[in-house]
Amino acid sequence: MSLPKGVIIMVWSSLVLAELDEKDNITRPIEYTIVPDNEADTANGRFGESLPASQALLGHLTGDTVETTIDDRPVRLRVVSIAHG
Repeated sequence: MSLPKGVIIMVWSSLVLAELDEKDNITRPIEYTIVPDNEADTANGRFGESLPASQALLGHLTGDTVETTIDDRPVRLRVVSIAHG
């Protein structure tokens, strides 16, 4: 069985993520696009595929909650939407 494109996170996925607090309340939205490392531009929301957060997100689906680090800070992220461009 294969999943339709846009359902699973992969390189070139453009994501809307919700950072969650300890009670699963949304603390802030994050726009995050996973790109090859040589295309990374964090000021514009384009994050290299080798970053810990990118590695943690790859393979997940809309609705999943992922625990990872951003800027050396532990975070919990919910995948709100996935688009491929």
